[in-house]
Amino acid sequence: MVNTAPTMANLKRALLKSKIDEIIKLSTIPTVLEKIMSVTEDSKSTVEDLVKVIEHDQAIASRIVGVSNAIFYGFPRRISSISQAIIVLGFEMVKGLAISVTVFKGISKSNKANVTSLWEHSFNVAIAAVLIAEKSGLVNKDSAFLAGLLHDIGRPVLFQIFSDEYMKTSGDNIEALLELEQEAFGATHPEAGAMFAEKCKLPDTCITSIRYHHNPRNYRLRDNGDPLAYLVPIIYLADLIVADGREHSENHRGISSAHAEILKSVNITGQMLAEVEEMISGVRAESNKYYN
Repeated sequence: MVNTAPTMANLKRALLKSKIDEIIKLSTIPTVLEKIMSVTEDSKSTVEDLVKVIEHDQAIASRIVGVSNAIFYGFPRRISSISQAIIVLGFEMVKGLAISVTVFKGISKSNKANVTSLWEHSFNVAIAAVLIAEKSGLVNKDSAFLAGLLHDIGRPVLFQIFSDEYMKTSGDNIEALLELEQEAFGATHPEAGAMFAEKCKLPDTCITSIRYHHNPRNYRLRDNGDPLAYLVPIIYLADLIVADGREHSENHRGISSAHAEILKSVNITGQMLAEVEEMISGVRAESNKYYN
């Protein structure tokens, strides 16, 4: 009997790519996001140009202002205007937030609980990534936040494309989840997320972090010596302590040799990671403020 598995996998992957292309098409992307992407990619654009676009979408505007007030920015006064928020966050962050809002809004309301959970997880990973980046001194906090916020963007993308079918692949064990995704859709959520991020012209650092956030050692083996590789293990560690914090909180210094290698690659000790986890546990409720 001829083995048709590779052919079927390729067909599924091709279907997924075509579906992602459909999401990106101008006919399916809300006009505001289309304009935001256009403005942020134009080097001649000003803050005022971006404000004029964002003020037409309340959900995006609220998310941008809300995140600019997130605890790690530490401003002495509250930011209340879109223009102030854009100055604080920068164009790339604004584009990333707009993409995130749009993708999450595109998921059926019947999956509201799952959508909210995904957003909370992504926001907490973003905060954890900032804290780890600050301790490592190797990645700036804006890059860490954006990559952390979008690391799981492949999951809402798959939710939006496959809906109930994707629900059947959910599970707490990440290895099992990735296997189910690969079998069902021809690609895992990190791969789907990277495809989507590439189409949206997000920074290479962000795309790479999305693709390898569950297997940073694979990236380091391929691209050893690349300075951009620092962000990949930082996002991996942030995701680890947010998703699996209960399993590891008692003793990060006793984690596996593989994790020890990853920690060392970004100048982080087990104790430092435990400190970040403790800080995250204290601000988990913050994520609800930035989802609407």
